Amino acid sequence: MNFQQEFRRQFGDKYGMLSLKSVVVKKSDSSVVVTFLYPSSVAELNDEQKKEIVAWIKNQLDLERLILKVKFLRVFVEERLILKTIKEFFEKKFRLISTYLSDKNFKINVTPIDVQVQIEVSTRLKNLFGENDVHGELAKYLKENYLVDFVVLPVENTNFVDEVNIDDVELKATYRVVKKHYVEIVKMVAGTQIPTVNIPSENDENCLLNACLVEDLSNIKQEKENVLVAGFIQKIERRDFVMKKGKRQGQQKAYFPFVLKDKSGHIEGVYFCPKAYEKNMESLEEEMFVAVHGDARINQSGKLQLVADKIAVANIVNKPEKENKPVEWTGPCVEIEKITALEQNSMFEQKQKYNRKITGRTIVVFDCETTGLDRERDQIIELGAVKIENGNIIEKFSTFVKPTKRIPYEVSKLTGITNEMVENAPPIELVIRDFYNFSKDCVLCGHNIIEFDIHFIKREGEAQGLVFDNELIDTMNEARVSRLKTSRFNLGTITKLLGISLEGAHRAWNDAYATAQVLLKLNMA
Repeated sequence: MNFQQEFRRQFGDKYGMLSLKSVVVKKSDSSVVVTFLYPSSVAELNDEQKKEIVAWIKNQLDLERLILKVKFLRVFVEERLILKTIKEFFEKKFRLISTYLSDKNFKINVTPIDVQVQIEVSTRLKNLFGENDVHGELAKYLKENYLVDFVVLPVENTNFVDEVNIDDVELKATYRVVKKHYVEIVKMVAGTQIPTVNIPSENDENCLLNACLVEDLSNIKQEKENVLVAGFIQKIERRDFVMKKGKRQGQQKAYFPFVLKDKSGHIEGVYFCPKAYEKNMESLEEEMFVAVHGDARINQSGKLQLVADKIAVANIVNKPEKENKPVEWTGPCVEIEKITALEQNSMFEQKQKYNRKITGRTIVVFDCETTGLDRERDQIIELGAVKIENGNIIEKFSTFVKPTKRIPYEVSKLTGITNEMVENAPPIELVIRDFYNFSKDCVLCGHNIIEFDIHFIKREGEAQGLVFDNELIDTMNEARVSRLKTSRFNLGTITKLLGISLEGAHRAWNDAYATAQVLLKLNMA
């Protein structure tokens, strides 16, 4: 169903000022959140209008057990907000460009007709804008967020000097492991049940604890949805305000501002409390240990704040000692194959063929197949890699990995890897050691590895006391700053554009080998 078209067919121009922003399913609280935007220049929607829209959505969507939440957000066209959205755009889509730009590069002029954005750029950046239609994409992105027309114009400043030569830039990335740990949920205080799993007690492995996985407060440095943290209450108090609209207009509603602290840092939070949970919230005291779920948002004062929707009394849980013991090392389990069939060029020829990102360096290009997309809980089921030395692909690393959980049907259908195929495969504890030795002192490369694959490698390495702090090259980022005429940067699209064969996609070795060829082709001298 085209939601937007059905909405217009039902209501015509009655709600023509509304624009559908997003429809998000949140598994954490079993809800569907539909968000509409409308400009601040029109009158605010009244309760009857909102009810009419919500009733129509309920009839259109088969929600089953999901809870429907509909948000109506007014859009204010302000220079400060627009600048913030521009920064978000570059961080998401053109991260390399964002490193060259600061607030002083932007001039924003709000007119009665449209909003004009001038971006002062160097000659090199202006060419990059033109080749990738960066200003066109930015104008479209801004219009979707502010519901007015935008004109984005890159203005060349010959005195503006790039800090880095884009043609020869080396994309490097650092990755910090997001630290997570278990806490035991003792009693819910407010909101619906926080999702939990059963884990063995530290003192009694036969005793299962009702636990959830939380992250350190130091990880929460920007706006983020579905945050689950735990810590000691440093400060909490009850406050009240008077409802200005809705059925409870004129009535008081309680809210509880608080400060939460753990060993890594602290964060300010607030919980807007339904009447049913007021007594439970009033029972909370300083130094109590709690788990809190919610969204991290920038409040009106410009501070990052945790807006809670679930709070529970909790206990700290330490992992059983045996989980931290590395598997006994019995020697290599993955046989490294030499590749000699490929054309081997002399060093002199290589210097002419590839740029300095390739020449004189050893690069390991790898790919993981996993039981799912959860970077914290899912497991590697296949690991494939190739080693490039001076532009020549010289070695192959390929193995199945036996997971501790069954491979879902959907994953088997996508990859062709079945539970039977990994039954006799080595465990990840042994494979990760072999891969560490294979990639030691090498640059690590892959397609979208910064967002996905490297998380699995670092997590499994950390469990065995192995630190993967290699320099990273992500061919997805390489493709984004290249001159390829495409808006899609998945491996299948990029290999097709470059004329590279990708047979057996979604198998680790095949994807790694194709990615290696992409890397070489994008870095021809």
